Amino acid sequence: MSTAGKHRPTAKPRRHRSWKRIAVGVTSTALLLITATSGVAVLKVNQLEKKIGILDTSELDNGNRPKAVKQTDTSATNILIMGSDARTGAGNSGYGYVAGARSDTTLLVHIYEGRKSALAVSIPRDSYVTIPHCSTSNGGSIGPWTTKFNSAFAFGGPICTIKTIEATTGVRVDRFVVLDFNAFKQVVDAVGGVQVCLTTPVYDPYIHGVGGSGLNLPAGISTVTGQEALQFVRARESLGDGSDISRIQRQQEFISSMVKGIKAKGVLTNPGRLYSILSAVTSSLTTSRDFGTISKMQDFALSISGMSLHNIKFTTVPNEYIASGNVGWLPSAKLLWASIRKDKQWPPVPKPKPSTSGSPTAMPTASPSVSPTVKLVTAPSDVHVIVMNASGKDGLGYAASNSLRAQGFIIDNVTSTTRILAATKVRYNASYSEGAKTAAYSARTSELIEDKSLDKAVVVVIGKDWKSARAVNIDSNNGPINGPGAGTNVISAGDSICSAGNNRTKS
Repeated sequence: MSTAGKHRPTAKPRRHRSWKRIAVGVTSTALLLITATSGVAVLKVNQLEKKIGILDTSELDNGNRPKAVKQTDTSATNILIMGSDARTGAGNSGYGYVAGARSDTTLLVHIYEGRKSALAVSIPRDSYVTIPHCSTSNGGSIGPWTTKFNSAFAFGGPICTIKTIEATTGVRVDRFVVLDFNAFKQVVDAVGGVQVCLTTPVYDPYIHGVGGSGLNLPAGISTVTGQEALQFVRARESLGDGSDISRIQRQQEFISSMVKGIKAKGVLTNPGRLYSILSAVTSSLTTSRDFGTISKMQDFALSISGMSLHNIKFTTVPNEYIASGNVGWLPSAKLLWASIRKDKQWPPVPKPKPSTSGSPTAMPTASPSVSPTVKLVTAPSDVHVIVMNASGKDGLGYAASNSLRAQGFIIDNVTSTTRILAATKVRYNASYSEGAKTAAYSARTSELIEDKSLDKAVVVVIGKDWKSARAVNIDSNNGPINGPGAGTNVISAGDSICSAGNNRTKS
């Protein structure tokens, strides 16, 4: 007993020294692991950064560029995102054999001072603009040249595209990124897919030598992979009205959904997940030096991580179709570029219009359903429209959709019917009656018909009496918004939007 008792006191310090040695050992091992892991991480980052294509931007400084804003982690900044359709490079070879590269998708993203809100402006590839003098990759030069906007990228690359935008809009491009097909797919896959919504199913088979995207999705919500996402944003002739403007709208809806998913998964605030995405795309990425390192990209992503979904807006340059398939910019485009240069919100907060009678301005003579005493409170930019041609005149449906779009309406689809109507009508769901009144006024009709089968989109049924869509004056607490294109199509990343399919399924 006594011997055992004598041994117990001596055992305690031994046990204490044992735990101390274990603690030191664990700590040392942890430090070694951390050091080794950090070394591997640094090596991996360095390897990734070598894959990023960095362009020489010295040519931009040879002319009179718009004034620059000093860049900080809270300053206003403009980023140009260009989607290249180049068929060369890893992952890009399965999309035909078209030579060269064009930037069919171009977004100028303005992030406002404080980095709590942003506006992404789509620039139609067929915009009729003047391309300034630019160098080409073979040592030659082009311009000045008035032609389609995407010719700048095709002949002069990203630098020429930047020069064209700055010369045309007066907006300084602070940073830029060029993504090819493969980078786009990898981003979508890296975030775990993106949800898209369709009002009807869509089947757009690829036919060699003819076209088609290969898209095959049901009506409703689907989570698409990178390959399916590329098909979704590239499909054109078989969806909507077949125009590039319609495709731009679908691309904006997709990007909006992707931003929503990225925010929901906390990608921007998780350096590990952000790194995994950047590692997936670096070999397919071309950028300016400001984005030339992984750390700079991560720092920028973290600087905008607090941005609310509803403060991320998407719009398209106010436009109309002109001769030879070109897209002309409406006068209100100048207001858009001016608002970006001045770091002002778009659409602008309108000023009240004074009335000589002392009461709110009465609407011009309209119809019994949209009477002069009824104030239109929903702007065209908030009204989704399906155009149905019931006039018996081929092509009038597309002409009407272009006219309505020029007034700011969001055109979801263009269809036709064999039934011929003498007068234009507007069909609508009662929940969207105010938008229907706006559409009816613009369509110059008094025929408003409630239809419970409809969702948010109103149907403008074009009759034989169709002339053109007219501008809408909106009465609101902030006053009227006037003129073609003033009520620009604007959606936010917080909106839930369903694109129109083509109601076809694979047999």
